[in-house]
Amino acid sequence: MNYPNIFRTLLFNLRAFGLRRGLKLPVYVYSRVKVYNMGHLIIKTPITKGMIRIGLLESNSAVPYTIWNNKGSIEFEGNVWINHGTRIKNSGTIVFHGNNILGYEVQLDIIEHLEIGNNTTIGFCSEVTDNDSHYIVDINTREIKPNRKPIILGNFNWITSHSYIRKGTITPDFIIVASPNSVLRKDYRGEIEPYTTLAGNPLHAIGAGKLRVYNFDSEKILNNALVGEGKPSVYVLPKDIDLVKFCAFK
Repeated sequence: MNYPNIFRTLLFNLRAFGLRRGLKLPVYVYSRVKVYNMGHLIIKTPITKGMIRIGLLESNSAVPYTIWNNKGSIEFEGNVWINHGTRIKNSGTIVFHGNNILGYEVQLDIIEHLEIGNNTTIGFCSEVTDNDSHYIVDINTREIKPNRKPIILGNFNWITSHSYIRKGTITPDFIIVASPNSVLRKDYRGEIEPYTTLAGNPLHAIGAGKLRVYNFDSEKILNNALVGEGKPSVYVLPKDIDLVKFCAFK
């Protein structure tokens, strides 16, 4: 992991939040981050140092810069990690509900509205866009439909790498999109149950009853229990442990 750039971090925070709040350094800005437009930033939880990180994990990306081009509003309701090579282009509203990770080279192209639920991550090289950029005319009916629609991703969604999330996507809580090149393009509530594993284009269920472990401390427990010669092939979580707390980010 690379380290925050002290000068860029201080300048970003002072521009975004003013002197009093900016000196608390809620945002860490890493090397090779280009800020074209700061936009309006709102933190809706108590500020902690480095709760938002922009441009980290540079070594995993071949893209030279992380791009921050915010002409709209971005709201933070908790910790957010934005890895290197990500491009954020926003002229609408983006809401991070907290404990979110954008993998390296993720592209967000938002002109209306995007919400990313609590404990939801988007894998590397994925694209999220709430618009088609252009309009399309039906040559038979002469109808022209809107070219934009909000995207709302539920809580505890794990969207794997190289996924495509298109306008109008709404997902329920507790889902896994497991296959690269999966395409999300509609409201899946009522159609997909929580704890479903999905894949493909069109998106379809390939499994059920699964939840990703995000908690780093829990991962250490599982590594100690499962990794190494002579270790069992299955670890059964004790019944007195809360399943969601065991999986969630701290």
